[in-house]
Amino acid sequence: MAASLTEPATSMQLVGLKGRTAIVTGASSGIGLRVAETLESLGARVAGIDLVPSDTPRLTLAGDVGDQHAVDALFTAIERELGAAEVLVTCAGIFTPMPIRDLTPELWRRTLDVNLTGTFLCARRALGPMRLAGFGRIVTISSGAGLDGGTEACAHYAASKGGVIALTKALSKEVAPDGVTVNCVAPRSIRTPMIAGLEVDLQPQIPVGRLGEPDDVAAAVAFLCSVHASYVTGEVFVLNGGVW
Repeated sequence: MAASLTEPATSMQLVGLKGRTAIVTGASSGIGLRVAETLESLGARVAGIDLVPSDTPRLTLAGDVGDQHAVDALFTAIERELGAAEVLVTCAGIFTPMPIRDLTPELWRRTLDVNLTGTFLCARRALGPMRLAGFGRIVTISSGAGLDGGTEACAHYAASKGGVIALTKALSKEVAPDGVTVNCVAPRSIRTPMIAGLEVDLQPQIPVGRLGEPDDVAAAVAFLCSVHASYVTGEVFVLNGGVW
């Protein structure tokens, strides 16, 4: 079995995040929590957004990213405390497996509301101040399912995550002249609550011999938010352990 990370992403040494205000959605668990911790370790002032905030000393606000009015209020509250976002990472996402024959319009809409519309609303709200400042880093979180349709029973999830990739590429072209980069990380089979109970089935399918960890994703996100990635925009950073 291949080894996991020998050092956590929070031990990384990257330049350009110290003192920056960063907003991370879905920051209370899984990938979002590790991203928030990693950006903090690199000197960023991090605010989290989640439906149910975790017990943490960082500023974490409760809210639904799929609700335009909630997003506006959340960003305004964070701006009062920490200043306008210079870094945005959209980790908030949901997935309820459902075959297409049983997929209701309500579940379809809710999945797109959180995964795709939530990404759009947060990015749009963050971009105004970023463009005025002439600097910004946006990293969206998609999925391997957004590239290849995923496994069975995930048409709604795959559609939402494919939309995130297209949105990322479109936004990157529009805001690059303003000093803002927009990139996407597309992970697959990361050990989070979203795949709880599936680990035993998934691991044999992964060429590197292990599941991905939230640290793997956090490391990629941190790089894309740093000055080292200032020439990278509109890209999809695929983290899949060799699965294609």
